[in-house]
Amino acid sequence: MSENEGGGFLFGRGSRFAEFATKLSELMWLNLLTIVCSIPVITLGAAFCAMHRVLVQIYRDEEKGITKAYFNSFKENFPQATKIWLLYILYFGVLLVDDFALRALKDPTIQYLRILVPLLSILGILSLQWFFVMQSRYDLGMKDTIVYSFTRIIAFPLRTIVMGFSLIAPLIVAALFPISLIVMLLIGLSGGGLLAVCAYNGALKVMEDDSGAETGAAPDGEAGENKEQREPENGDTDGR
Repeated sequence: MSENEGGGFLFGRGSRFAEFATKLSELMWLNLLTIVCSIPVITLGAAFCAMHRVLVQIYRDEEKGITKAYFNSFKENFPQATKIWLLYILYFGVLLVDDFALRALKDPTIQYLRILVPLLSILGILSLQWFFVMQSRYDLGMKDTIVYSFTRIIAFPLRTIVMGFSLIAPLIVAALFPISLIVMLLIGLSGGGLLAVCAYNGALKVMEDDSGAETGAAPDGEAGENKEQREPENGDTDGR
């Protein structure tokens, strides 16, 4: 009896169902690791960087252990990722204080400045997504990582929009439908992250293909090494 006749095509080892179940279990485990490692809040930057590192491996079917790869990346990125994450907390904190201050002043001549708060918040969220990606894959300094995180928004605008949506979509769904919170706890972070990977994987390919070298020039001219043996170029375009 053939594999298809015996139901192997759907349920056998190596079948589509088995592959789907394996990917789902990997995403659920990765989601749990990310939640646990994000609980102290200060570690959230390194936790999300590690999540994105592993998600790319899952998306590209690279055979590496989820747990080992996650904690290796977490440990590797923790020092710099934590510093940059704290800068983002400060960034959003300043915007929040400014918004409260502008509301309290009630001066009609400066109320138009309030529009800058949501615009800068959106910019911060979009660059935050690229920060997780760049920090997880490229061994650059703090300045270069932050610069790349913002310039990728311009280089890959459509992909960036999808990435931003993937970050806030689980939060919106959980807020509108509280019953979905269980699903969000199971796969919300990693599922949204996988959607982001679908968007930026093509951009990574462009950066990797354009570099064609193990090391290269960072935006300020300093050398930077790709943690996957590649270095991004600054003049990338939004292509597949």
